[in-house]
Amino acid sequence: MNWRVLSLAVAALGLVACSGSDDDEITPSPVPEIRTELDIKPLWRRATDAVNESIASRMSPAVENGKVFVAGSNGTVAAFSLTEGKEVWSVDLGQPIRSGVAAGDDLVVVSGNDGDVIALDAQNGKVVWRNLVSSEVIVPAAIGEGAVVVRTNDGKLFALDSKTGKRLWFYDKTVPVLTLRGTSRPVIAHGAVICGFDTGKISLFLLKDGRLIWEHQVAKAVGRSELERIVDMDTKPLLVGEVVYAVSYNGNLAALDLRSGRPIWQREMSAYQDLATDGRRLFVVTSEDVIRALDRNSGSTLWNQPALTYRQLTAPVVVGDYVVVGDYEGYLHWMDVSDGHFVLQYQTDSDGLAGPLTVSGRYLIAQTRDGDVVVFEGPEPTYK
Repeated sequence: MNWRVLSLAVAALGLVACSGSDDDEITPSPVPEIRTELDIKPLWRRATDAVNESIASRMSPAVENGKVFVAGSNGTVAAFSLTEGKEVWSVDLGQPIRSGVAAGDDLVVVSGNDGDVIALDAQNGKVVWRNLVSSEVIVPAAIGEGAVVVRTNDGKLFALDSKTGKRLWFYDKTVPVLTLRGTSRPVIAHGAVICGFDTGKISLFLLKDGRLIWEHQVAKAVGRSELERIVDMDTKPLLVGEVVYAVSYNGNLAALDLRSGRPIWQREMSAYQDLATDGRRLFVVTSEDVIRALDRNSGSTLWNQPALTYRQLTAPVVVGDYVVVGDYEGYLHWMDVSDGHFVLQYQTDSDGLAGPLTVSGRYLIAQTRDGDVVVFEGPEPTYK
Protein backbone atom coordinates (compact mmCIF):
# COMPACT_ATOMS: atom_id res chain seq x y z
CA MET A 1 0.00 0.00 0.00
CA ASN A 2 3.05 2.30 -0.25
CA TRP A 3 1.85 4.32 -3.21
CA ARG A 4 3.22 7.72 -4.23
CA VAL A 5 0.46 9.58 -2.43
CA LEU A 6 0.77 7.53 0.77
CA SER A 7 2.63 10.23 2.69
CA LEU A 8 -0.13 12.69 1.83
CA ALA A 9 -2.82 10.19 2.82
CA VAL A 10 -1.10 9.56 6.15
CA ALA A 11 -1.01 13.28 6.84
CA ALA A 12 -4.70 13.57 6.01
CA LEU A 13 -5.59 10.64 8.24
CA GLY A 14 -3.59 12.25 11.04
CA LEU A 15 -5.76 15.34 10.82
CA VAL A 16 -8.88 13.19 10.84
CA ALA A 17 -7.68 11.35 13.94
CA CYS A 18 -7.45 14.63 15.81
CA SER A 19 -11.18 15.14 15.33
CA GLY A 20 -11.94 12.06 17.40
CA SER A 21 -14.48 10.77 14.89
CA ASP A 22 -14.21 7.43 13.11
CA ASP A 23 -16.94 8.44 10.67
CA ASP A 24 -14.57 10.70 8.71
CA GLU A 25 -11.86 8.11 8.10
CA ILE A 26 -11.19 7.24 4.49
CA THR A 27 -11.64 3.54 3.77
CA PRO A 28 -11.29 1.80 0.40
CA SER A 29 -14.45 0.77 -1.40
CA PRO A 30 -15.15 -2.97 -1.31
CA VAL A 31 -14.53 -4.97 -4.46
CA PRO A 32 -17.73 -4.42 -6.46
CA GLU A 33 -19.94 -7.34 -7.42
CA ILE A 34 -20.11 -7.59 -11.19
CA ARG A 35 -21.53 -9.75 -13.96
CA THR A 36 -18.55 -11.26 -15.77
CA GLU A 37 -18.78 -10.70 -19.53
CA LEU A 38 -15.20 -11.38 -20.57
CA ASP A 39 -13.31 -14.67 -20.33
CA ILE A 40 -9.60 -13.91 -20.11
CA LYS A 41 -7.01 -15.89 -18.17
CA PRO A 42 -3.25 -15.32 -17.92
CA LEU A 43 -1.35 -16.35 -21.04
CA TRP A 44 1.66 -17.04 -18.84
CA ARG A 45 3.11 -16.28 -15.41
CA ARG A 46 6.77 -16.33 -14.35
CA ALA A 47 8.44 -15.79 -10.97
CA THR A 48 11.14 -13.12 -10.76
CA ASP A 49 12.75 -11.00 -8.04
CA ALA A 50 10.32 -9.64 -5.43
CA VAL A 51 9.70 -5.92 -4.94
CA ASN A 52 10.44 -4.25 -1.61
CA GLU A 53 7.66 -2.34 0.15
CA SER A 54 9.73 0.86 0.04
CA ILE A 55 9.54 1.08 -3.75
CA ALA A 56 6.27 -0.72 -4.41
CA SER A 57 4.02 1.23 -6.80
CA ARG A 58 6.73 2.26 -9.25
CA MET A 59 8.22 -0.98 -10.63
CA SER A 60 6.79 -1.48 -14.11
CA PRO A 61 7.83 -3.81 -16.96
CA ALA A 62 8.73 -2.65 -20.47
CA VAL A 63 8.14 -4.28 -23.85
CA GLU A 64 10.33 -3.97 -26.93
CA ASN A 65 10.78 -6.18 -30.02
CA GLY A 66 8.72 -9.06 -28.67
CA LYS A 67 10.39 -9.18 -25.27
CA VAL A 68 9.16 -8.28 -21.78
CA PHE A 69 11.80 -6.70 -19.54
CA VAL A 70 11.28 -6.70 -15.79
CA ALA A 71 13.34 -5.68 -12.75
CA GLY A 72 13.18 -6.62 -9.08
CA SER A 73 14.16 -4.29 -6.28
CA ASN A 74 17.15 -6.43 -5.22
CA GLY A 75 18.99 -5.97 -8.50
CA THR A 76 17.76 -8.62 -10.94
CA VAL A 77 16.77 -7.66 -14.49
CA ALA A 78 15.27 -10.31 -16.77
CA ALA A 79 13.93 -10.64 -20.30
CA PHE A 80 11.12 -12.98 -21.39
CA SER A 81 9.44 -13.78 -24.69
CA LEU A 82 6.22 -11.74 -24.82
CA THR A 83 4.07 -14.46 -26.36
CA GLU A 84 5.48 -17.57 -24.66
CA GLY A 85 7.08 -16.41 -21.40
CA LYS A 86 10.38 -18.15 -22.15
CA GLU A 87 13.31 -16.57 -20.29
CA VAL A 88 15.77 -14.98 -22.72
CA TRP A 89 18.29 -13.72 -20.17
CA SER A 90 18.64 -12.68 -16.53
CA VAL A 91 21.34 -10.61 -14.82
CA ASP A 92 22.05 -9.47 -11.26
CA LEU A 93 23.33 -5.89 -11.12
CA GLY A 94 24.51 -6.27 -7.53
CA GLN A 95 22.64 -3.25 -6.21
CA PRO A 96 19.01 -2.30 -5.47
CA ILE A 97 16.93 -0.99 -8.35
CA ARG A 98 14.81 2.11 -7.73
CA SER A 99 12.84 2.55 -10.94
CA GLY A 100 10.78 0.60 -13.39
CA VAL A 101 12.28 -0.52 -16.67
CA ALA A 102 12.60 1.48 -19.89
CA ALA A 103 13.38 -0.15 -23.24
CA GLY A 104 14.23 1.26 -26.66
CA ASP A 105 17.09 1.73 -29.14
CA ASP A 106 18.25 -1.84 -28.28
CA LEU A 107 18.77 -0.76 -24.66
CA VAL A 108 17.16 -1.65 -21.34
CA VAL A 109 17.58 1.14 -18.77
CA VAL A 110 17.07 1.01 -15.00
CA SER A 111 18.15 3.22 -12.11
CA GLY A 112 20.09 2.06 -9.06
CA ASN A 113 21.14 3.72 -5.82
CA ASP A 114 21.76 7.46 -5.57
CA GLY A 115 21.19 8.30 -9.22
CA ASP A 116 23.11 5.46 -10.89
CA VAL A 117 21.61 5.10 -14.39
CA ILE A 118 22.42 1.71 -15.94
CA ALA A 119 21.96 0.78 -19.61
CA LEU A 120 21.94 -2.89 -20.64
CA ASP A 121 22.10 -4.52 -24.05
CA ALA A 122 18.53 -5.64 -24.80
CA GLN A 123 19.81 -8.77 -26.57
CA ASN A 124 21.89 -10.26 -23.76
CA GLY A 125 21.62 -8.11 -20.62
CA LYS A 126 25.26 -7.01 -20.59
CA VAL A 127 25.99 -3.56 -19.16
CA VAL A 128 26.63 -1.08 -21.99
CA TRP A 129 27.23 2.01 -19.86
CA ARG A 130 26.52 3.65 -16.51
CA ASN A 131 26.24 7.30 -15.53
CA LEU A 132 25.69 8.93 -12.16
CA VAL A 133 23.16 11.78 -12.14
CA SER A 134 22.45 14.25 -9.34
CA SER A 135 19.98 12.23 -7.23
CA GLU A 136 17.63 9.25 -7.12
CA VAL A 137 15.62 8.39 -10.24
CA ILE A 138 12.30 6.67 -9.43
CA VAL A 139 10.48 6.70 -12.77
CA PRO A 140 11.54 4.94 -15.98
CA ALA A 141 13.68 6.83 -18.44
CA ALA A 142 12.55 8.04 -21.85
CA ILE A 143 14.53 6.47 -24.70
CA GLY A 144 14.53 7.58 -28.32
CA GLU A 145 16.20 9.58 -31.09
CA GLY A 146 19.67 8.74 -29.78
CA ALA A 147 19.07 9.87 -26.21
CA VAL A 148 18.13 8.58 -22.77
CA VAL A 149 16.35 11.21 -20.67
CA VAL A 150 15.84 10.82 -16.91
CA ARG A 151 14.04 12.94 -14.33
CA THR A 152 15.63 13.09 -10.87
CA ASN A 153 14.04 13.60 -7.47
CA ASP A 154 15.85 16.91 -6.94
CA GLY A 155 14.04 18.51 -9.89
CA LYS A 156 16.60 18.03 -12.66
CA LEU A 157 16.18 16.65 -16.15
CA PHE A 158 19.21 14.89 -17.70
CA ALA A 159 19.71 13.94 -21.35
CA LEU A 160 22.35 11.26 -21.96
CA ASP A 161 23.77 9.88 -25.20
CA SER A 162 22.12 6.48 -25.75
CA LYS A 163 25.32 4.89 -27.12
CA THR A 164 27.83 6.14 -24.55
CA GLY A 165 25.85 7.46 -21.59
CA LYS A 166 27.69 10.78 -21.86
CA ARG A 167 25.73 13.76 -20.57
CA LEU A 168 24.33 15.92 -23.36
CA TRP A 169 22.64 18.54 -21.17
CA PHE A 170 20.62 19.01 -18.01
CA TYR A 171 17.86 21.33 -16.82
CA ASP A 172 17.37 22.37 -13.21
CA LYS A 173 13.98 23.19 -11.68
CA THR A 174 13.41 24.28 -8.08
CA VAL A 175 11.50 21.71 -6.03
CA PRO A 176 8.77 23.02 -3.65
CA VAL A 177 9.07 22.40 0.10
CA LEU A 178 6.42 19.66 0.10
CA THR A 179 5.72 17.37 -2.85
CA LEU A 180 4.23 13.97 -3.58
CA ARG A 181 6.58 11.00 -3.71
CA GLY A 182 6.86 10.82 -7.47
CA THR A 183 8.11 12.53 -10.61
CA SER A 184 6.91 12.93 -14.17
CA ARG A 185 8.30 10.50 -16.73
CA PRO A 186 9.67 12.41 -19.74
CA VAL A 187 8.49 11.86 -23.31
CA ILE A 188 10.71 12.09 -26.40
CA ALA A 189 9.06 12.98 -29.72
CA HIS A 190 9.73 15.06 -32.84
CA GLY A 191 13.18 16.19 -31.66
CA ALA A 192 11.82 17.41 -28.34
CA VAL A 193 11.49 16.35 -24.70
CA ILE A 194 8.27 16.98 -22.79
CA CYS A 195 8.15 16.70 -19.00
CA GLY A 196 6.11 17.85 -16.01
CA PHE A 197 7.48 19.35 -12.80
CA ASP A 198 6.53 19.67 -9.13
CA THR A 199 5.68 23.35 -9.65
CA GLY A 200 2.62 22.34 -11.69
CA LYS A 201 4.27 23.28 -14.99
CA ILE A 202 4.79 21.22 -18.12
CA SER A 203 7.73 22.14 -20.34
CA LEU A 204 9.02 21.31 -23.82
CA PHE A 205 12.76 21.32 -24.60
CA LEU A 206 14.80 20.76 -27.73
CA LEU A 207 16.35 17.32 -27.45
CA LYS A 208 19.63 18.30 -29.09
CA ASP A 209 20.61 21.03 -26.61
CA GLY A 210 17.99 21.28 -23.84
CA ARG A 211 16.76 24.73 -24.87
CA LEU A 212 13.37 25.53 -23.31
CA ILE A 213 10.81 26.18 -26.05
CA TRP A 214 7.65 26.64 -23.99
CA GLU A 215 6.11 25.92 -20.62
CA HIS A 216 2.54 25.97 -19.37
CA GLN A 217 1.20 26.29 -15.82
CA VAL A 218 -1.24 23.38 -15.53
CA ALA A 219 -1.88 24.09 -11.83
CA LYS A 220 -1.21 27.06 -9.55
CA ALA A 221 -0.33 26.67 -5.88
CA VAL A 222 -3.07 28.15 -3.68
CA GLY A 223 -3.87 27.89 0.01
CA ARG A 224 -2.11 28.79 3.24
CA SER A 225 -0.43 25.51 4.13
CA GLU A 226 2.26 23.67 2.20
CA LEU A 227 -0.10 20.68 2.03
CA GLU A 228 -2.78 22.75 0.31
CA ARG A 229 -0.20 24.15 -2.11
CA ILE A 230 0.92 20.79 -3.55
CA VAL A 231 0.43 20.94 -7.33
CA ASP A 232 2.83 18.24 -8.54
CA MET A 233 2.63 17.12 -12.14
CA ASP A 234 3.88 13.58 -11.53
CA THR A 235 2.16 12.13 -14.58
CA LYS A 236 3.75 11.29 -17.91
CA PRO A 237 2.59 13.70 -20.63
CA LEU A 238 0.38 11.97 -23.19
CA LEU A 239 1.09 12.90 -26.80
CA VAL A 240 -1.56 12.19 -29.44
CA GLY A 241 -0.73 13.66 -32.83
CA GLU A 242 -0.08 17.36 -32.32
CA VAL A 243 -1.76 17.55 -28.90
CA VAL A 244 -0.15 17.11 -25.47
CA TYR A 245 -2.38 16.09 -22.56
CA ALA A 246 -1.24 16.81 -19.01
CA VAL A 247 -2.83 16.54 -15.56
CA SER A 248 -1.65 17.66 -12.13
CA TYR A 249 -2.49 17.10 -8.50
CA ASN A 250 -4.82 19.78 -7.07
CA GLY A 251 -5.04 21.39 -10.48
CA ASN A 252 -6.24 20.77 -14.01
CA LEU A 253 -6.34 18.43 -16.96
CA ALA A 254 -5.19 20.33 -20.03
CA ALA A 255 -4.92 19.73 -23.77
CA LEU A 256 -2.06 21.77 -25.25
CA ASP A 257 -0.80 22.46 -28.75
CA LEU A 258 2.49 20.60 -29.19
CA ARG A 259 4.30 23.35 -31.06
CA SER A 260 3.24 26.37 -29.04
CA GLY A 261 2.05 25.08 -25.67
CA ARG A 262 -1.17 27.02 -26.20
CA PRO A 263 -4.15 25.56 -24.27
CA ILE A 264 -6.81 23.97 -26.47
CA TRP A 265 -9.05 23.16 -23.50
CA GLN A 266 -8.65 22.80 -19.75
CA ARG A 267 -10.77 21.15 -17.04
CA GLU A 268 -10.43 21.29 -13.27
CA MET A 269 -9.16 17.92 -12.06
CA SER A 270 -6.75 16.32 -9.57
CA ALA A 271 -4.73 13.24 -10.48
CA TYR A 272 -1.26 11.76 -10.01
CA GLN A 273 -1.50 8.71 -12.30
CA ASP A 274 -0.71 8.66 -16.01
CA LEU A 275 -3.41 9.23 -18.61
CA ALA A 276 -4.54 6.79 -21.30
CA THR A 277 -6.47 7.03 -24.56
CA ASP A 278 -8.17 4.77 -27.08
CA GLY A 279 -7.94 7.49 -29.71
CA ARG A 280 -11.38 8.94 -29.11
CA ARG A 281 -11.58 9.00 -25.32
CA LEU A 282 -9.21 10.17 -22.62
CA PHE A 283 -9.10 8.09 -19.42
CA VAL A 284 -8.15 9.51 -16.03
CA VAL A 285 -7.93 8.07 -12.51
CA THR A 286 -8.57 10.98 -10.14
CA SER A 287 -6.83 11.39 -6.79
CA GLU A 288 -9.97 9.90 -5.16
CA ASP A 289 -9.69 6.85 -7.50
CA VAL A 290 -12.69 7.67 -9.66
CA ILE A 291 -12.17 6.52 -13.24
CA ARG A 292 -13.29 9.15 -15.74
CA ALA A 293 -13.64 9.09 -19.52
CA LEU A 294 -13.58 12.39 -21.40
CA ASP A 295 -13.95 13.34 -25.02
CA ARG A 296 -10.37 13.84 -26.21
CA ASN A 297 -11.23 16.75 -28.49
CA SER A 298 -13.42 18.79 -26.14
CA GLY A 299 -12.69 17.58 -22.60
CA SER A 300 -16.37 16.94 -21.93
CA THR A 301 -17.17 14.09 -19.54
CA LEU A 302 -18.47 10.90 -21.17
CA TRP A 303 -18.78 8.73 -18.05
CA ASN A 304 -17.57 8.27 -14.48
CA GLN A 305 -16.93 5.00 -12.62
CA PRO A 306 -16.86 5.68 -8.83
CA ALA A 307 -17.07 2.06 -7.57
CA LEU A 308 -13.32 1.78 -6.82
CA THR A 309 -12.75 4.89 -4.72
CA TYR A 310 -9.64 4.86 -2.51
CA ARG A 311 -8.52 1.42 -3.72
CA GLN A 312 -5.12 2.93 -4.61
CA LEU A 313 -5.54 2.38 -8.32
CA THR A 314 -2.85 2.18 -10.94
CA ALA A 315 -2.90 4.37 -14.00
CA PRO A 316 -5.48 3.24 -16.57
CA VAL A 317 -4.40 1.34 -19.68
CA VAL A 318 -6.37 0.45 -22.78
CA VAL A 319 -6.54 -3.12 -24.12
CA GLY A 320 -8.76 -3.25 -27.20
CA ASP A 321 -12.30 -2.26 -26.20
CA TYR A 322 -11.47 -2.19 -22.50
CA VAL A 323 -9.85 0.15 -20.01
CA VAL A 324 -8.06 -1.63 -17.17
CA VAL A 325 -6.84 -0.53 -13.74
CA GLY A 326 -5.15 -2.47 -10.95
CA ASP A 327 -5.57 -1.96 -7.20
CA TYR A 328 -3.78 -2.46 -3.88
CA GLU A 329 -5.14 -5.99 -3.46
CA GLY A 330 -3.84 -7.10 -6.83
CA TYR A 331 -7.17 -7.00 -8.66
CA LEU A 332 -7.34 -6.06 -12.33
CA HIS A 333 -10.63 -4.33 -13.12
CA TRP A 334 -11.66 -4.43 -16.79
CA MET A 335 -14.25 -1.88 -17.95
CA ASP A 336 -16.01 -1.30 -21.26
CA VAL A 337 -14.56 1.84 -22.87
CA SER A 338 -17.98 2.98 -24.08
CA ASP A 339 -19.70 3.36 -20.70
CA GLY A 340 -17.33 2.23 -17.92
CA HIS A 341 -19.29 -0.81 -16.75
CA PHE A 342 -17.23 -3.71 -15.37
CA VAL A 343 -16.79 -6.80 -17.54
CA LEU A 344 -14.08 -8.71 -15.64
CA GLN A 345 -12.17 -8.84 -12.37
CA TYR A 346 -9.03 -10.91 -11.92
CA GLN A 347 -6.85 -11.03 -8.80
CA THR A 348 -3.20 -11.45 -9.75
CA ASP A 349 -1.82 -11.52 -6.20
CA SER A 350 -3.41 -10.60 -2.86
CA ASP A 351 -0.26 -8.69 -1.84
CA GLY A 352 -0.87 -6.24 -4.66
CA LEU A 353 0.85 -4.95 -7.76
CA ALA A 354 4.41 -3.63 -7.89
CA GLY A 355 3.54 -0.66 -10.08
CA PRO A 356 1.82 0.53 -13.26
CA LEU A 357 0.46 -1.88 -15.84
CA THR A 358 2.13 -2.16 -19.25
CA VAL A 359 0.39 -2.67 -22.59
CA SER A 360 1.80 -3.76 -25.93
CA GLY A 361 -0.89 -4.20 -28.58
CA ARG A 362 -3.32 -6.81 -27.24
CA TYR A 363 -0.98 -7.87 -24.43
CA LEU A 364 -1.37 -6.64 -20.85
CA ILE A 365 1.59 -7.13 -18.50
CA ALA A 366 1.38 -6.88 -14.71
CA GLN A 367 4.14 -7.26 -12.12
CA THR A 368 3.18 -8.30 -8.59
CA ARG A 369 4.92 -7.38 -5.36
CA ASP A 370 5.89 -11.03 -4.89
CA GLY A 371 7.82 -10.78 -8.15
CA ASP A 372 5.52 -12.59 -10.56
CA VAL A 373 5.16 -11.33 -14.12
CA VAL A 374 1.65 -12.02 -15.42
CA VAL A 375 0.74 -11.58 -19.09
CA PHE A 376 -2.78 -11.51 -20.56
CA GLU A 377 -3.81 -11.52 -24.22
CA GLY A 378 -6.91 -9.45 -24.85
CA PRO A 379 -9.43 -9.86 -27.67
CA GLU A 380 -9.23 -7.99 -30.95
CA PRO A 381 -10.79 -4.51 -30.64
CA THR A 382 -14.07 -3.70 -32.33
CA TYR A 383 -13.48 0.08 -32.06
CA LYS A 384 -16.57 0.99 -30.06
